[in-house]
Amino acid sequence: MPSEEKHEGLVLRSLDYKDRQKIITLFTPTCGIISLIVKGITRKKTHLLTLTSPFTQAEYHFSIRRSDLYTFRDGTLLNTHHTLRQSLSTIEGASVLAKALLTSQLPGKPAPALYRLTLTYLKHLPAFTDPTSLTTSFHLKLLKHDGHLTPDNPESPFTPQEWALVTTLTETRSIDTLMEMSVPLDLSQKVQLMFKEKI
Repeated sequence: MPSEEKHEGLVLRSLDYKDRQKIITLFTPTCGIISLIVKGITRKKTHLLTLTSPFTQAEYHFSIRRSDLYTFRDGTLLNTHHTLRQSLSTIEGASVLAKALLTSQLPGKPAPALYRLTLTYLKHLPAFTDPTSLTTSFHLKLLKHDGHLTPDNPESPFTPQEWALVTTLTETRSIDTLMEMSVPLDLSQKVQLMFKEKI
């Protein structure tokens, strides 16, 4: 008999599956990445449409079976993050964060600090005209978390001059600092390439 659990989570990906079903991928602080199948979705069931939309934050109740695909039972909405959908640059920035998490995080790997960081970055993302400093900072924090970011690494792609900027982007906890920073395109590209190679 399947057991039931409930966990807070953020929808990173939502895929249509068969008739009136979706498979959603959640990032949770307690279980890392998990996938749920949600059945019986119709236009009249607006709460299910909301709970399966990307970047929705909610408490999800689900049944655990032998498969890695769990069965959705119910959900309590916490935040739709609707402001992320107000501009193309904002939704693209949010998508960069989601893709980074999908690439780097594993099922069953708790990450409460990273979960809080993600929610903070999503909350402030709409205030950025250009989200490059925020998305670059997010990639760098993930690289540091996994031990791939050390200044004495002979394989580092960064020049000594770039390290000052990289260090600030990695270590800062201030959104205001990120908003004031301008990240050169070549540095942003180096960070993205390093992330793809290391993560």
